[in-house]
Amino acid sequence: MTAHSTIAVALACCSALAYALSAALQRRETARTVDAGERTGAGLPFFGALLRRPWWWGGVAAMVVGAMIHVVALGFGSITLVQPIGVTALILALPLDAWLEKRRIHRAEWVGAVVLVIGLAGLFGLAEHQPSQMPPDADLVLGTVLVVLVVAAVVTVASGRAPAVPRAVVRAAVSGLCAGATSGLVRLTFRLVQDGRSPWLIAAVLAAAAILPVASIMLLQTAYRDGGLDAGLSTQITVDQVAAMAIGIVVLGERFSLGVSGAVLAGVSAVVAVTGLVTLIRSGPTPEQRAPATAGTAPHR
Repeated sequence: MTAHSTIAVALACCSALAYALSAALQRRETARTVDAGERTGAGLPFFGALLRRPWWWGGVAAMVVGAMIHVVALGFGSITLVQPIGVTALILALPLDAWLEKRRIHRAEWVGAVVLVIGLAGLFGLAEHQPSQMPPDADLVLGTVLVVLVVAAVVTVASGRAPAVPRAVVRAAVSGLCAGATSGLVRLTFRLVQDGRSPWLIAAVLAAAAILPVASIMLLQTAYRDGGLDAGLSTQITVDQVAAMAIGIVVLGERFSLGVSGAVLAGVSAVVAVTGLVTLIRSGPTPEQRAPATAGTAPHR
């Protein structure tokens, strides 16, 4: 591993810690908002209630810090190297969330989290440590941006009438798509600037990279509200890694090591990760089960 790759890994770990703190704080504040009788759907009243909570802003601040560190990490290493490390935020967020809620972590939650991390660690181990030098194709770049925006909008609207937990999973997945696409576009911006590409193309990528994180944050809050930390964060993190790595592979030409064998091992690792994800979603407490723990910490109307 080169010096640049080592720096990228270290920064990615710091970013994961900041994201874990952000997730625990935001999940707690969405629960308190619900407990205060402000569960008003995905519209402005719900988000308006969140905006009045200082600790929710603390979670946003931690997310911003994590994002800034992540951007710097992407300047030192490839997406397929940096991105999978972000899943450690889930392992860090579980004990933080349990401590804030004064609850015990179920054994199945730990099992699911560990299996998920093992699967994504397999992807990390197969990642190339050197970024590709292939010049990104402009049409492919713009097409990727358009596809992400359209899919995010359509899936979000279509999930509106689904039951709470499936809706949480779907919206967390779309949040992960937006977050992962943002990481991919940030890495892509570095490449476009480095290659001296058109300022208009760079501006289009930056515009999408500015819009998508806002959508990701808003969708993640409704996922925390409807499905709790396990369903929300685990789904968001998994899709985040997949989306970013897909952009790295398709648009930037990054590859897994070991050729065909590496691709097969990557597929096996992905199956392991999904197994852990499903276990986490099924084992975590729902917001209704958490209600007694939060009832004493928030006023009732």
